[in-house]
Amino acid sequence: MRNYPVDSIHLSIEEVIPFNNDRHSGIIFKWSSDIGFGEYTIYKNKDGWFADSETMDSNNDKSFVKELMNLWIKDVCVI
Repeated sequence: MRNYPVDSIHLSIEEVIPFNNDRHSGIIFKWSSDIGFGEYTIYKNKDGWFADSETMDSNNDKSFVKELMNLWIKDVCVI
């Protein structure tokens, strides 16, 4: 069970950094909130997509990354 509901911590994205190296490609979300700050890394390798959430999510509860995605999508300009 989550200590803080994601929709009540004033989560914001500070920076989105795409990356590509010899092992992985993906995106790093630098975030901040009332409970602190951190990085959420989503990356792909030959085996599929993975995430390093710094313990903000688990396979059974992905509400933190869902909120990050919703915030990011709000900033995307569709052309």
